[in-house]
Amino acid sequence: MTESEPRNCFTEMTQVVLEGAREVLNSDEMTALFESAGVRLPDETGPISAPGNDIQRLAKALETRYGPLGSRGTAVRIGRASFQGVMQVFGSEDGFEDEEYRMLPVRKRARAGLEKLAAIFECACGIHVAVTTEPEAWLWTLADCETCHDPRVETAVSHFMLGLLREYLAWSSGGKVFQVEEIACRADGDPNCVLRVLRLPLD
Repeated sequence: MTESEPRNCFTEMTQVVLEGAREVLNSDEMTALFESAGVRLPDETGPISAPGNDIQRLAKALETRYGPLGSRGTAVRIGRASFQGVMQVFGSEDGFEDEEYRMLPVRKRARAGLEKLAAIFECACGIHVAVTTEPEAWLWTLADCETCHDPRVETAVSHFMLGLLREYLAWSSGGKVFQVEEIACRADGDPNCVLRVLRLPLD
């Protein structure tokens, strides 16, 4: 994707996440969550535009309704449910369908995809993700987030990404399981939220 593209990546990503949430939460829960956040729930066919303030209110409402652990688990499930939508909307233009990517060995393909996903989130959400390498793992660090002005929001975002990365790694490796865990969290006083992905699959 380039800066000259007329598409609204943020609106497209918001729609993908909304559809992922609909897969995880029933309609009554969706309605209650949006009402408690004071945000209008769009219908399934209407356009959606979710400003940063709406995202912050929804993340806070998620924690209020389900508690810290429950909200993190829900965000993980929404992340997993949103992965196919991310691929459908952004995957082709970001090289996930290129033969060069598909022919890479499993670990190199996994690493290349982490970079591609980081680029998608920067374009679509204004979230800068730093992907770095350790001897046995890759680190996925939320280095800068335009909408994460509250640690609870960044926590929800990082757990959404945790679920999405788990689904991506299973997809890219033909069903192998990679360990993905949060090792630092702003809500716990750390400077950034950091996800750690072991470079070798568990199976």
